Amino acid sequence: MQATSKLGPSFATLALAVTLAGCSTAAPATVQATKAPAPSSTATLSAAPASAGATAAPDEVTCAAFGDVVTILGNVDVAFNEDRMGEQERRGWYALATRVLANIPSADEGPVAEALAALKAEVPAVQGTTPTDFGTPGGPVFGADLYDACKAAGFQVTLSAFTGG
Repeated sequence: MQATSKLGPSFATLALAVTLAGCSTAAPATVQATKAPAPSSTATLSAAPASAGATAAPDEVTCAAFGDVVTILGNVDVAFNEDRMGEQERRGWYALATRVLANIPSADEGPVAEALAALKAEVPAVQGTTPTDFGTPGGPVFGADLYDACKAAGFQVTLSAFTGG
């Protein structure tokens, strides 16, 4: 059995990154559902696909979804560093976080979209419990450019800490 190091993007590092980025670790804001308009009795059909701009996710959605990745990483690291989780389980959660990251939608262009694309290239999605690359302890903060882009766009990246009692 190979000894494992408890190094990784620690919860403290993630919380510091959120704080330095001017973001909040408070509970996420509630989302209000809006009623969809009633369907029209006359439908207009078009053979042309919707434009890419019409289907692109706004930066707000990208930043909120990135908060989900940060939440997974932060809570996993707390549990792992408090010996409530083993290395294999940690790798499984990290792999899940890579897939969540890979599925984050973004606008077609702009600083948030560019930062997300760079982060996706840096941390590709993996399956199973394949080791991931969420950064080197003591190195740059995971996703720092995306934090900064979200902040500049006026959106928070929210870390929800819920493990550790």
